[in-house]
Parts: sequence; structure tokens; C-alpha cells
Amino acid sequence: MNEDLNFDDFMSYPSRRRKEIINDPESLKIMIRKNMKESRYQHSLSVANVCEELARYHHVDPRKAYLAGLLHDVCKFADERTNGINEGYLKYYDPGKLNGINGAYHSWAALYYLKEKLNFHDSDILNAIYNHTICISRDKLSMILYIADKREPLRGVEDDILDIAKKDLKKAFELLSWDVERYIREVKNERFVENSL
Repeated sequence: MNEDLNFDDFMSYPSRRRKEIINDPESLKIMIRKNMKESRYQHSLSVANVCEELARYHHVDPRKAYLAGLLHDVCKFADERTNGINEGYLKYYDPGKLNGINGAYHSWAALYYLKEKLNFHDSDILNAIYNHTICISRDKLSMILYIADKREPLRGVEDDILDIAKKDLKKAFELLSWDVERYIREVKNERFVENSL
């Protein structure tokens, strides 16, 4: 039955089955893998593992951290639907974000997509996902996901941010935030926008 799992049919599953899937990372992995390119799926697994590890250092629920990492790029689809779906969600729920950074649309749209497609309402996880590209939230789970997304091993970035994060989450977050903002302004030449719910 797991081979048939997909986001589009999820809400038609019986309530009990939906709860089982949401609480079973292996079932979620099957759905996520079908939704995105293999490289994006591998990135999501790597982010989930880093999130879980950092959560243990900072007394955050490792299960929530893993799920946040697993689901964070759920709106980066394997086909050309990505821009249309993300812009559609933002146009309907959060139109002010459409003048922001295109690369962040997927994180903002994911909040609404996960609520609608998976009936997923864990506010801690949703907040972390919403903030994983441009993070203004200073709760531990959001900082963990932000750091894990930018420095998971498959990205090949060689610096000491992950080592710093194990000891001092806030310091690692601040160093990385400064670097990301500079990259957006100077390299991508985009307007940096403050994120807010």
C-alpha cells in the first residue's frame, strides 16, 4: 500500500491511515520521494539527519526536528509545477511575499501546502519550514532547520558552522544569517526581505 502514497490523494485516505502516515517517517519518505527530484530527496534526508543530530545537542524533540528536515523542501517539485503552485498559494494566502525573493517562495508556500495537502498542523514544524530560507524566528527548531539546510554535508560547504552549532546554536545561526543575507544582496543581487508570518 505504501507504493501508492502521494500528496494528491492523501486527504482521501481514511483518517486513521492519514495519522499513521504522518507519524511514520518511512511512509512520508515514500510520498516525498515521489514529489521531488532524487537529488532534492537526498538533500532532504541529509537535512533531516543533521536536524535530528543538532536537536539532541539542544534539547529539542529529535522527531520534530527530523520531520522538519524531511518536509522542508516539499514545495520543490520534480516537475514544472513548482512556480505555479508556490505562487498560487502565496497569491491566495500571503500576497505580500510575491515581491520578495523567488528562492524563498517554496518555504513560505509549504506552510499552506502542508496544511491543505497533509492536514499537517504542528505549529513548531510549520514555523521552522516557513523560516528555513529567510529566518526571523529565534526558536531552536527554526534555527536548527535553517542551519541544517544550508550546511548539510551534501552541499559540500567546508566551514565550521555545524561544529559551532553543536556548542552554540545562536552564534552559528547569526554567523550563517549574515552570510546568507550578504549572498542574497551581493551575489544574487536580490532585495533581501524580512520574513514574517
